[in-house]
Amino acid sequence: MESQVELSERSVRFMKLLPVGSDRELILLKGHLLIEEVITEICVASLNSSNPVGINIGSNTMFAQKLNICWALNHDRLADNIWCALKELNSIRNAMAHQIEPKGIDEKITSFVQKILSNSGFRAEVLEGKELACCIGWLHIHVSQCLHTVKNS
Repeated sequence: MESQVELSERSVRFMKLLPVGSDRELILLKGHLLIEEVITEICVASLNSSNPVGINIGSNTMFAQKLNICWALNHDRLADNIWCALKELNSIRNAMAHQIEPKGIDEKITSFVQKILSNSGFRAEVLEGKELACCIGWLHIHVSQCLHTVKNS
């Protein structure tokens, strides 16, 4: 079981490790990794209770596979727009990781941020250039709360 203290510690660790500044590539890559950690934990916790086909989540399991497993086992624990935003984050990360100069990346990031801002209640003018980090943080909070629910059910 995960306590409120552990949930708080997870958030503090996220804030310490996520760089905030102008290097959006680093923000995206680190944010993606931090969210992937939580999704991996959700998969492992969800599969421990019922895993009749012996699915293993390991270091070679790709983010998209983990996300699909997590979504299939916990689709009712997060709103659809959050699952979709996680898929979109992965798509952006893949474009950045597999292409030296990904085409249309600015538009993809802008779309990602605007969708989250419209669902989060954040006001862009208050975020002062930290919109991307705040949006990734918002996703991390929701995914962490999902993990907390899975571990305590």
